[in-house]
Amino acid sequence: MAVSTVEKKEKKQVLKPRKPESFRYKFKVKDLEKMYEAGIFKPDEKVELINGEVIKLSPIGLKHALVVDNLVEIFSELLQLQKELKEKYSLRVQNPIYISPENLPEPDIALVDKEFRKEKQHPKPKYIELLIEVADTTLEKDRYIKIPLYAKKKIKQVWIVDLNSNQIEVYTNPYKKEYLNIEIYPLDKKIKVFGKEINVKDILNV
Repeated sequence: MAVSTVEKKEKKQVLKPRKPESFRYKFKVKDLEKMYEAGIFKPDEKVELINGEVIKLSPIGLKHALVVDNLVEIFSELLQLQKELKEKYSLRVQNPIYISPENLPEPDIALVDKEFRKEKQHPKPKYIELLIEVADTTLEKDRYIKIPLYAKKKIKQVWIVDLNSNQIEVYTNPYKKEYLNIEIYPLDKKIKVFGKEINVKDILNV
């Protein structure tokens, strides 16, 4: 009797080529300092370190510059009028603040406790009383990248001066990666700082 045999064909395993894994190196503040020392960046070239990524800052426009000038004048006058504030705080303009080993942003204005100088380092969050970001093209980055970063590190108060809408967003009460209180101040409102009211139009009047 004939016996039928069924040959089983083994399935060959087809190996699909793996996609190359993307790799992004995260820089640290010390790396950034070495880059400056090595001359990779020009002395007048502005960069920020955000979440380990080196971001080159674009030249600021005229309106941005004038609003920063207004802020400097207003806060300088405020510090001059109150002796205890002048003795306690420094006004830093477009200078770095040390958020973490992978974050060294450069806000437009930072009001910081002078005690930070004892550490011989850029101001850490515990010394920061107020940060101000003036935003036009950087509005999305400031809102959705910088604000969570500042909240996470418990920076007390942050302003975003929105040049597109001519208003100021004030963020207070940090919790985890957000601020629980957000207030919007249009041109006809006033913001109270150290007991003194500041007209929004005086900041945005350019």
